[in-house]
Amino acid sequence: MRKNATKGRQRHAADTISDSEIETLLREWTPLRLGDLRAAWRQRFGEAPPPIRSRDVLLRLMAWRIQAEAYGGLDAKTQRKLDSIAETLERGGDCAPKAARSLSPGVVLTREWKGNVHRVTVLAEGFQYLGKAYGSLSDIARTITGTRWSGPRFFGLEQKTPPPRREAKR
Repeated sequence: MRKNATKGRQRHAADTISDSEIETLLREWTPLRLGDLRAAWRQRFGEAPPPIRSRDVLLRLMAWRIQAEAYGGLDAKTQRKLDSIAETLERGGDCAPKAARSLSPGVVLTREWKGNVHRVTVLAEGFQYLGKAYGSLSDIARTITGTRWSGPRFFGLEQKTPPPRREAKR
């Protein structure tokens, strides 16, 4: 048995929705207006639809739900990440995306600086720029600019965090 995306109820193998049933439902739902889509949601999922005011978004969510029934929903890692983001947002935190820290060998980073395009290749152990091996992106950024730079920031892999907002004095 696998878990259904709705209400955590267990599905049996015989209860699985087929590809042709998915296609049929999508064909039926596509021309519906928002109010009719909400009624179809209640009928299909046995619960009130989310308070979405966009017909297109609700239709996409319905399509995802029936596909999740057929093929499975989010993997555990993705679900944990989304739960963590939701908790952070509920506490009033910021969930701005952060750049991935690991770059696979072979990736080419490109940066235009003063009219010249600079390309850096990620190696298994370091980086290559103009045929020379470097231990860090910061070394390459310094070579290009002649000044101290954060290599990841120079190549757009990390964003500078804005200073905290100050409240206006009254």
